[in-house]
Amino acid sequence: MVKILLVDIETAPNIAYVWGAWKQNVSVKQMMEYGHIMSFAAKWFGSDEIFYEENRKSNDESIVTKLIRLFDEADIVIAHNGKRFDEPTIMGRALKYNINPPSPYKWVDTLDVARKEFRFVHNSLEGLAELLGCTKKDGHKKYPGFELWLECLRGNDEAWAEMEHYNIQDVIVLEEIYVKMLPWIKNHPNVGVLLEEDRPVCPKCGSHHIQLRGYVTTNVGKYRKFQCQSCGGWARTRYTEYDKDKRKELLVNAI
Repeated sequence: MVKILLVDIETAPNIAYVWGAWKQNVSVKQMMEYGHIMSFAAKWFGSDEIFYEENRKSNDESIVTKLIRLFDEADIVIAHNGKRFDEPTIMGRALKYNINPPSPYKWVDTLDVARKEFRFVHNSLEGLAELLGCTKKDGHKKYPGFELWLECLRGNDEAWAEMEHYNIQDVIVLEEIYVKMLPWIKNHPNVGVLLEEDRPVCPKCGSHHIQLRGYVTTNVGKYRKFQCQSCGGWARTRYTEYDKDKRKELLVNAI
């Protein structure tokens, strides 16, 4: 079984003394308090159970430890803007507390996929959800924008309840977007390797329902191609259909 973790974190802002609101160069001595992880929501792909944890103090060692344990169990981790935000934030906080890194895992960043494979007007979770017909995000109800974070930092229980709803909703929408994008993700981790099956499976979703759909060629080989009847993704065999003699006689471009 392949364990795919979907995760979203919410963080507190850094607090500093500044003289302006534009292009400020903030030195270490100007810092009053560094940001920390306030909450996270996570779920295993295909499961209905959602994990939610919140941290109402600046010391986030406990919540970081729980995140690292989830990452340690995962074969693949999925997040939106995860490579530039969620992952380095979590690992940086783990380093602060001398927590050992999780075991190796593969990564899928849905923001990177949106930017690389498509051309959308908005690449946010909210924008993608609306465009792709996923669960509509209802946004902040009582505390719009930064006010939600501010009220949570003030210990407002009502704001924390809204943060929980917001955080969990992000993970639900993330999973729906991932499923829609899955057949289009060209560099998706090969699920077949992780499953160690003795028969061909779809490298994207692991399904056995694959159909031979002719051949695909490269500059040096001809390969059988398959389409998954579960997720719609395409795959090909690793080995060329050409025999040794054919490969020897094959010419390639010199310039």
